[in-house]
Amino acid sequence: MPTLGQDKFVTINGLQLHYVEWGSTGKPSIVLLHGFQNNAHTWDTFSSAMATDYHVLALEQRGHGDSAWAPDGNYAPEAFASDAAAFIEALNLAPTLLIGHSMGGRYAALVTAEHPDKVAKLVMVDTPAELPPNIESLLAQQPDRDNLPEPETFDAFEDIIAKATSEYPLTPEAELRRANYHNLYHGADGKWHWKWDLNLIERECISRILKMDDLYDVFPRVQCPALLFRGAESPLLTAEVAQKMIERLPNGRLEEIANAAHTVNADQAEAFQTITASFLAA
Repeated sequence: MPTLGQDKFVTINGLQLHYVEWGSTGKPSIVLLHGFQNNAHTWDTFSSAMATDYHVLALEQRGHGDSAWAPDGNYAPEAFASDAAAFIEALNLAPTLLIGHSMGGRYAALVTAEHPDKVAKLVMVDTPAELPPNIESLLAQQPDRDNLPEPETFDAFEDIIAKATSEYPLTPEAELRRANYHNLYHGADGKWHWKWDLNLIERECISRILKMDDLYDVFPRVQCPALLFRGAESPLLTAEVAQKMIERLPNGRLEEIANAAHTVNADQAEAFQTITASFLAA
């Protein structure tokens, strides 16, 4: 029987944050930070595989999933990083093994640099310090706060899966179903609605979240062993940028995974788990 995660809540920085806990206390801890507009259950496959040897906790970040929205609209990188650091402290997890996907990798790096006593090893999954020009241009087209669109809805869950399959062709359907099921709720109107705060896509907010060039200044302060994953087919993290990032990490290493795009941990779950487990155990 596979190990099952437990859904739990904790109050951090005045917000009720959801997390999924796997394994048992007393073992080395792993804290997982998901990516933008995602949720803690995107780590379920990895968490289940690691739960025998580790105490795994996947934190759902503010404004996402079943965690509270920031009432003041504070989605600055420093707020996310503060939540993660406070989560580690509140649950007495330090020194932990910290893993983040995409924007979660940025916040993991910020926590590691600012609180070296809290993190033993760092893993970043397809976290780009620089975005390709086409993505930069898309960010510039995001709405401002006064012109946010009506929340997107779907008539049927299968409509979401069809959209996700076209956008993430390398991701197994089972992973897409799990991630999207926990990313939406079925409303009283019979439609499926996104759980995340619409304010996250406001132009200034999304720019602060996704423009990660501050990592070049952060990395020299990351002294613990660090592993950066890049999906060989990633549309966000180029090989050139990944190499520049590694050159700034004092104790960094790069792993490129074939047949994987941005969601490396879902696209090639077995390879991701094997390499990460080896890195954490070394």
